[in-house]
Amino acid sequence: MKPVSDISRTTSWKDQRGAVVVEMAIVLPLFAILLLGAFEFGSIAHDHQALQNAAREGARFSANPTGQTCLVSDPAAALATIQNRVVAYLQGEKITVSAADVTVNQSYPITIGGLTVMGSRVTVNYQRSLIFPGITGLIPSAGTMQLQGNAVFRNFYSCV
Repeated sequence: MKPVSDISRTTSWKDQRGAVVVEMAIVLPLFAILLLGAFEFGSIAHDHQALQNAAREGARFSANPTGQTCLVSDPAAALATIQNRVVAYLQGEKITVSAADVTVNQSYPITIGGLTVMGSRVTVNYQRSLIFPGITGLIPSAGTMQLQGNAVFRNFYSCV
């Protein structure tokens, strides 16, 4: 009959303590980079979705007769109302853009089947600073990223 085992041959945690510290020193920074990168990309995705929603809100308002600029006495004021609506929506999302960053085109052609109708297209441009520019060095930028939101709605009025 063979002896079960020699207790002196089994390794204990005390023998592995140095290896665990070395492994932790290698894995922890990589895990931290991965975690911060995921946070950064999640934040970028949130901002992009907010820009899309703001552009959609502006295009919806622009497509309604109350937002038309072609038949009102002051087209610049109607255009400013649309832009300010988009800017106000983004302020609620903690994103700061100016009215100059919002482009409104109420004569955007939309082809539906063989018919071409006019629509309103709203584009919002946003220069976003990266939260962790060193972590997200894989993004080819200088610490900022250009995001854009676009939306098109068919006009419910005719300016012809």
